[in-house]
Amino acid sequence: MNATDNAAESLLNIKQAAKILNASEISLRRWTDSGKLPCLRIGVRRERRFRLSDLLAYLEQNQTQGTITPLERASTKIAHIDLEGISINYGTHLCAFYDTDLGRLKLALPFLLDGLRADDRCFLIATCEVQTIIINELRDVRPCIDRDIQDGRLVLSEGIADGTQLYTFFENAFLNANKQGIKGLRVLGDMAWALQKGVGTAELNDFETRYNQGLGHRFPVVSLCQYDARLFSGTAILTALKCHDDTYHYPLNHFLGV
Repeated sequence: MNATDNAAESLLNIKQAAKILNASEISLRRWTDSGKLPCLRIGVRRERRFRLSDLLAYLEQNQTQGTITPLERASTKIAHIDLEGISINYGTHLCAFYDTDLGRLKLALPFLLDGLRADDRCFLIATCEVQTIIINELRDVRPCIDRDIQDGRLVLSEGIADGTQLYTFFENAFLNANKQGIKGLRVLGDMAWALQKGVGTAELNDFETRYNQGLGHRFPVVSLCQYDARLFSGTAILTALKCHDDTYHYPLNHFLGV
C-alpha cells in the first residue's frame, strides 16, 4: 500500500470528525469556513473530509492554549433541545411561519415553556400585544411565569430598530448569562416587532444575517424567528428563508403554523 492509499484511508467524514471532537457538525462547518480547522473538499458536492492528524492537533491546541471560550466550549458539546418531536442542536438559527392566531402559539409555547423548565435563559422579542398573548397562554401551564420575568429567566423586549444596538443587546445578554452559569439560551423572535419599529426588509435581513453568522452559532443558543404571513410580503418571507438555512436540516412542515 503506497502513501497515497494511506492518506485516502485516513480521511474522515464530518460525522466521524464531529464524534472525535465531541462537537456538533454545525460547529465543524463553522470552524472550517472560518479557517480554524483544516479540511479537504472532495467530489462534485465539495463534501468535507478531515485528516485524523488535523483533528488531534486541533484538540491539543485548544486544550493547551485555551483558545475556546467558555461559551464556545458549551456550544460544542453534543447538546440539543426537543421541539415538537425533533431534536435541535444548540447553535441553531431557525425560522417559522404562521397565518393564524393559533399558529403563532404552535412552536412559541413549547419552545419557551420547555426552556424555562430546563433552566435555560429565554428571550421573547415581540410587540407588547404579542408578548401579552404568549405570556397569558404560558400562565395557564406555568403559574410562576411572572416570577420568571421578574427574576430574569424570561427576558422581554419589544425589539430595537437599530441593528447594531440590537446585536449588542444580545451579545451582552448572552455574555451575562454565561457569567451567571446559564448553560443554554433560547431566543424567540416574533418578527412583527420589526414592522412596528419601522425596520425594512433589507435592514432586517442584514441583522438576521449578521446574527446568524455570529451570535446565533457562537453561543449555546437556539434561535427561532417566526413570521406572521398575514403581515409580511412574499419577498420578506423569501428573504427570511434565505438567511435561516439551518431550517433546511429539519422537515419544513414542523415550522409552518396550523
